[in-house]
Amino acid sequence: MASPRRNGDQAAAGGRRKESRRLGTLLLVLRVAALCFSLAAAVFAATDGAVLRLPPFRFLLAANAILAVYSVFEVAAAAWEVAKGATLLPEALQLWFDFGHDQGFGYMALAAAAAAAREAALCGGGQERNISSTACLQSDIAVGLGFAAFAFLALAALATGFRLVRFLATGSRLPAGASSPY
Repeated sequence: MASPRRNGDQAAAGGRRKESRRLGTLLLVLRVAALCFSLAAAVFAATDGAVLRLPPFRFLLAANAILAVYSVFEVAAAAWEVAKGATLLPEALQLWFDFGHDQGFGYMALAAAAAAAREAALCGGGQERNISSTACLQSDIAVGLGFAAFAFLALAALATGFRLVRFLATGSRLPAGASSPY
């Protein structure tokens, strides 16, 4: 015969797993969005040779391509965590890895989009810039997609930062139990 629940132990554990799964699913959605936008920004930046002659657009292409590759791995890790309930790496290492890389790649994506936005604003002007209006529009779209990729990665960084703080406070990325003093 099963013993009765003491202080809601089993119910609290189920609620903790459910809340952790919700946050994991949110991270998965944010990472998929960052992947889609960074990949689209890289494709838009790569498909016009006239704009790629300018260094900020090469930086935008490289940054978004790197972000897309990173996002593929993070989508796989987030999907694994949602499906299995465990991290790929040891918990502390995974949390620090996610937060640190989200921060670093986020700043890189923001810097690339900001540099390219300045050039996109000047697109088509001057004698040495012989760029068509179609290429200017395409560069504007690439910059916008790059900023959107950064926004989703920044939201993912907030979520991973929350998980890291919870880990540092309670010793687990899962929410604290009902009887926890924290």
